[in-house]
This record gives sequence, structure tokens and C-alpha cells, in this order.
Amino acid sequence: MSSLAPIQDFELNGVEVRTIEPQPSMGPLAQQVVHLIGTAPDKRGTMVYNEPTRLWNYADAMMALDSTGNRQGSLPTVVRYLFEYVKCALYVTVVEVGANTAATEANVIGGVDSATGAIRGLETVKACPETPTIIAAPGFHSKAVGQKLALIGRDVRCRPVLDGPNTNDMAAAEFAAGFGAEGTGEDKLCIIDPWFLKTYDGVQVLMPASIALVAAMASVSGWESPQNRSVVCDETARNIAYKINDKTTQANFLNKHGVVTIAHTRMGGYSIIGNRTNTGRFISHVGLEDLMARKLEETSQPLLGKQLTEEFMQQVVDRLTNWGQDLVAQTVIPVFKAFLHPTKNNLENYTAGRWFLCVNYGRYSPNEHMVYEMSVDNGLIAAWLDEVVNG
Repeated sequence: MSSLAPIQDFELNGVEVRTIEPQPSMGPLAQQVVHLIGTAPDKRGTMVYNEPTRLWNYADAMMALDSTGNRQGSLPTVVRYLFEYVKCALYVTVVEVGANTAATEANVIGGVDSATGAIRGLETVKACPETPTIIAAPGFHSKAVGQKLALIGRDVRCRPVLDGPNTNDMAAAEFAAGFGAEGTGEDKLCIIDPWFLKTYDGVQVLMPASIALVAAMASVSGWESPQNRSVVCDETARNIAYKINDKTTQANFLNKHGVVTIAHTRMGGYSIIGNRTNTGRFISHVGLEDLMARKLEETSQPLLGKQLTEEFMQQVVDRLTNWGQDLVAQTVIPVFKAFLHPTKNNLENYTAGRWFLCVNYGRYSPNEHMVYEMSVDNGLIAAWLDEVVNG
């Protein structure tokens, strides 16, 4: 049989339709996911130590954390408070109670087992099936716990909440001043003081303040401030004076030094007072930054390995623009712009498979300080007198 001699530039005598799909939508920002670490010695037997566990509701939580009904450990009561206050996705990591307070705290801080490589304590936040937006270890309030919470918050892009010392205002301010080292995530720490009292089943219990702030933060969107969210309690462990027009109150002192607090307001009852982290960043700004950065990271995995064609790069910019404009439409942010960096996208970077996308956005600030300027306007008086005299 003779060899075939096809026409090399011939492909089809007919019609071919090729479709080009745009990049998929990036979707909305994540909803609140809380992860708490603590002790529950009466947990049910099937619940594994040092493993993030999803709790679905109050009943499920109590059966999981408190098989005897004695409310032993740091988790059962704070989980009850959280579920009674807000509906949110909640994970807990239960650690073992140590021989003393220091040993228990070491279990909460956790780390990596040198023999097995297993992760323990706060390190398990990184293994949570749903990435948390808020983390805390209610009732544990040493500097070491705060440092670990901050590092995890930095790595996971979530907001850490830490209890203050619950002694006096100066101690709380000094405690907050001990955090803030560059690059450690400590600028994201939300520190709250004092603790509060809550009656459960006829018994008044001292509750760590962090669970009140966690609940307040979980009850609003991640880009909103927890200021003025109510705290369901009998009273605070010490009274915190607050007046809306007084710069010398205890609440103002604590806020000025990076401590969120709980105080009685003219609205009635107790409320969260404070918009800022320990270094002065707005809590809402930190939450927005976390959520946006996480969305960029999580939606970029399918793009890796694609050819860096002009069409592909423009599609990615268009996708970012559509996402940003949706955030603007939802009033999450006021402005947004995505574009290719004009100078960094050079030959050196391109040939290394590296390219730069700029995501510029604005952000809303919380209403922290309202200033009313009252002025007597004699012109208004003159017009009024003219109307009275002349009709």
C-alpha cells in the first residue's frame, strides 16, 4: 500500500465552533467561623483530644463537652454562652487538663509533637476543616497564650481574641502594651477586660471576657465593628465607668490603651465598648483585610500552571474587577480597582513565571467619634423677627 501524502496545511473543510469560558466567579467573602481551644474533662469518649471538632448547636455541644452535666473545664460554659447569643459555625479543640495551671496552659498553647509530628493545642487551628475567622482560648490570658494566638492569627488570617488580666485598669493597659511586635501578628490582637458574671442554672459564674467579644464579633460581618453589641450578663467583675461625652472615664482610658471593655451605657444593659485592636487598628479593618486576602489566596489555586497569555491575564483582571464591584455594591467597601502593575511586570519577572496584580480598595471606618458643632446664627434670628413683625 502506498504511503499517504496529506496536505500539511489542511485541517477541515467545514465549520468549527470554539467557546472561551471566562474565569469563574470568586464568590462572596467568608462567613464567620469561630474556633475555641480549651478543656472539657467530661467530654464524650468519642471526642478526640487535639482535633478540631464541629459543634452544631447548643444541645450537640453540651453532649459533646459535658457528658456528666457538671460543666467542668473551660469550654462548656463559654460554648453555651456563644450558642445562646449567636448562630455561627463553631469548632472546638479540647486539650487535656494538666497537673497544674501552667501545664494546662502549655497544652492550650500546644505545638508540634517532636516524636510523632502531631499538632496540639492552638496549632490545630491550622488544621480546621473550615478556616476560622475568629479564634480564642477563653479563660487563658498569659502573655504566652497571647503571643501564640497572634502568630496563629497572622498565619491563618483570622482575628485572635485574648482575655485581659481582670484585676484593674492599669494592669489591663500594661498587659496590652506588652504586645505589638512587628511581624508577629500582635497588631491584630483584640484584648478585652474585665471579665463578667452570668447566672446559669441558679449559680453565678465568672465568665472570661473574651467570649463576650467573640460572640459580639461573630454576630456581625467580618468587616464590621463589634462596638455597642450587647453583653448578656449580670454585671462585670469590676465596674467600668463610661460616659459618651467624657474623655476621662475608665472605658476611654482602656480604649486609648488598646483594650476593649464592657460597660453600662445609656442604651440600657452592658455593651462592648471599643473599636480597636491593642495597637490601634480598627477591628473591622483587620477583619476586612483578612477576608479579602484569604479570598484572593483561595481562588488562585486553579489558576496556577496556566499559560501567561495576554488573554489569560486580562481575564484574571476582569474577574478581580467584577468581584470588587460586587463588594462595592454590597457596601462592604466604597471603592475598588484591579490592574496589572505598570513597572513590575517586566521581562525579568515574566520569564520567571511571576506577574503582579494590583488590588486597590478603600474601606469604611467605624463611627467612633462624633463631633457636633453648635453655632448661634443671628441671621436666622433676624429672619424670624422679620416674620414676626411683618407677617
